[in-house]
Amino acid sequence: MKQKAIKRRLVKALLRPLLSWGRLNEPRDGFSIVVGTPWALRHLLEVNLRFLAATDLRQLEQIFVVFDRVRQPGAEQVISAMRSMFPQLPLRFLFQPAIAGRLVQLVDQSKFYAGLNWVTGLKHCRTRYAVLHDFDLYPVRPDIFVKIVEAMRDQKLHFSGVEFTHFDGLTDSDRLIGTWELGIDVQWIRANYRPIDCFHEVAEVNGRRVDLDGFASVQSRTPQRGLPADVQRDWFAHVTNLCSTYLRFSKGEPVGVAWRLPYLWYLESLVGCGRDIQQLATEMNAAPGAVLSIDDRAVDFQGTDPTCANVLRHELQQMETALFGAMRQPIRDYVDSFEAFLRTRVNAGSLEPDADSGSDMTSSTSN
Repeated sequence: MKQKAIKRRLVKALLRPLLSWGRLNEPRDGFSIVVGTPWALRHLLEVNLRFLAATDLRQLEQIFVVFDRVRQPGAEQVISAMRSMFPQLPLRFLFQPAIAGRLVQLVDQSKFYAGLNWVTGLKHCRTRYAVLHDFDLYPVRPDIFVKIVEAMRDQKLHFSGVEFTHFDGLTDSDRLIGTWELGIDVQWIRANYRPIDCFHEVAEVNGRRVDLDGFASVQSRTPQRGLPADVQRDWFAHVTNLCSTYLRFSKGEPVGVAWRLPYLWYLESLVGCGRDIQQLATEMNAAPGAVLSIDDRAVDFQGTDPTCANVLRHELQQMETALFGAMRQPIRDYVDSFEAFLRTRVNAGSLEPDADSGSDMTSSTSN
């Protein structure tokens, strides 16, 4: 932990003079949404925006889509396609600032990519309130953003959100809110903190050294943080570790959270790319063991608990119902095939799990 803290302090020291934001003296009404977007997963941005478009956005001033790279070749085509597909959304597309972005790319750590995305978006916000919206989180209740913003406005909170984070041993009693769907008082944070203060940090929380996600250290310094009273976990589906899983798979490296891949393949099916979902189900049914060969890459699911299929089914049920009114039969077959694959190939002889088991696997961690 000490060595990690030293390395991070060094990178942050290099970033500090490169990042700034001014005070927000005359904030506009409404709220903003900041979507940190992995450039490598830009083909899935459509899925996220489809779910955003179905929420209550009457008070929305702007959606900032912040890509985790400096400006890239092909950017105009991506931006034009999204604007054409979602003309009703007030989209603004941003890339990371040139020097800081190149430094972060050299460091090549997800925490720095995410941190620079967030502060880049908040720098451009013109509303007092903003919500950091995870790229791999899909709201299925239309009022989720409104509830977060109302909690901040009515209770005079500096931070709100949907869940307390349990990353690195944190508990509900620590009352640190996860960065996924994190509501922030932009006027307050830009008046009192620098962008670099909002990056991840190894720090002490309630007497323990903890590896903190972005904004958690700042959160710990104000009591004005809390969750809306009525927001529940089933208001959204969340594919944690999506980006890291995709990047490792695309590079042919061992995938630590292999069970997220069927979720990734489902998302790709929603935008008409990737492998055919029915063909994937057939390959799962025919697999001789725990290894699936996908796109000339072997993925070993050995050690994947069969209850992961329960989590996949629950999350896809929510998404399918939100998009199509009910889970479509090909998707139902797909999840059934994945469950059978885990039970008969990966975990032959496993005991039948409780229907609610596996729920802890949905706990969100830093991507």
